[in-house]
Amino acid sequence: MSRLFSISKHLTACFYALVFTSCLDTREEVWINADASGAARFQIAMPLATTKLHGGEAGVKKMIEDYLNETTVFSSYSLNTSSEDDRLKIDLAVTFDNALDLRKATTGEAFEKLPSASAEMMGHTEVEFQGLSLAFSRRTELYKAIPGAVFFPKSQLQGHSITTIIHLPEAATANNATSTENGNRTLIWTTPLETAFSKPMETSFTMPIPIPWFAISLVVTLLIIMISALTYYILRRRARRRNATA
Repeated sequence: MSRLFSISKHLTACFYALVFTSCLDTREEVWINADASGAARFQIAMPLATTKLHGGEAGVKKMIEDYLNETTVFSSYSLNTSSEDDRLKIDLAVTFDNALDLRKATTGEAFEKLPSASAEMMGHTEVEFQGLSLAFSRRTELYKAIPGAVFFPKSQLQGHSITTIIHLPEAATANNATSTENGNRTLIWTTPLETAFSKPMETSFTMPIPIPWFAISLVVTLLIIMISALTYYILRRRARRRNATA
């Protein structure tokens, strides 16, 4: 899971090294189920002119498809691209069986083929288990991935943002989200591009680990029945032996 919530940064990293203007918007939305399976959707809008060195829309789409086809952590994916108003729009949806396997998405030959800025764009992610809770944190420093980003005119940055939405199977007990919904099960971070290029972005939350209490109670009940039956059998057998020797 340590890399789950930075997948969109991983994908947009393919293009950041070429972005010399700041007309960039990204939105990542991730759904995590209680059994660690889930889905994610990444929507990216960027200047079409910045993709020419990678073959334009077709080249960028092939780059992403090649990466996804060589990475086995996703159970399925759907990728759509379109060009409108001199902007390239990318819409990618993926599903996964185990969020813990997603850490493999940033290792191996497929990842190494991406531009060197990818590692910076991924940020630093930590996942810790604290008793029956899971603590997640991510720190991303976009200005390190894009040299000179701090010098972009503020007028170009205004109106653009980076949005992260995470749907959890359990309500978060702590978080630094911009806003929350669904009883703290949906966490939303919205960062203006101007802020993202001037200081680190911090994403963190803590939530209880989903525990299948029904299954646990069923197993406990079966164990109690088995122990009771075994105890009854032993006691009855001893009673028969006493009667036989009397």
